[in-house]
Amino acid sequence: MNKSSLLKTLIPDVVLPVAVYYACRRLGVAEECSMLLGAAAALVRVLLAAVVGRRFNGLAALVCAGFAAGALLTLVTGDPRFLLAKESFLSGLLGLLLLGSCLVGKPLMYALMRRLTAGDPGKLAEWERLWASAPQFRKVFLTLTLVWGAGLLAESIVRVPLIYSLPLDVMVGLSTVLQLATFALLIGWSLLYRRARLSRAAAR
Repeated sequence: MNKSSLLKTLIPDVVLPVAVYYACRRLGVAEECSMLLGAAAALVRVLLAAVVGRRFNGLAALVCAGFAAGALLTLVTGDPRFLLAKESFLSGLLGLLLLGSCLVGKPLMYALMRRLTAGDPGKLAEWERLWASAPQFRKVFLTLTLVWGAGLLAESIVRVPLIYSLPLDVMVGLSTVLQLATFALLIGWSLLYRRARLSRAAAR
């Protein structure tokens, strides 16, 4: 899956719970119930996608676990903001994992891309050869991992305080805008960075 496909896949997962939330609020449903219904709709979509694709992967499991944890905390505390904040907590955790992988010399972006090319043994062997012999190749994945890690962590640091300081009806929409904007910026930067690297390689 390329980066533009990733964004197209991400948008429905992000927009659906927001649309359900505002539809419920327009019908006079309380904030807590509206958030739970929005989360439930997103969870059903993830499960249906897993069933149709006949593959319940780690990403789907992580999304389901996040929904379950947010719903449980909402029911226990009565604070629907937990469902909104759990996405930022997950983004922050992913950002930390990406940055941490650079410290141990195994950029997570390289591991993820290797997984996506696992069906092509020839390409996988070429990547392993380049990783072992080409410092510039390793630098590309190190840079990608650092930028994505820093971007996701920054998004989490900015969004969580806003969730607990602004009205929920405002923050449900604004949170989605911030999340999509972050991914769009990171994807856009990645495409430009890749294009620059290819142009530099062609000029040599």
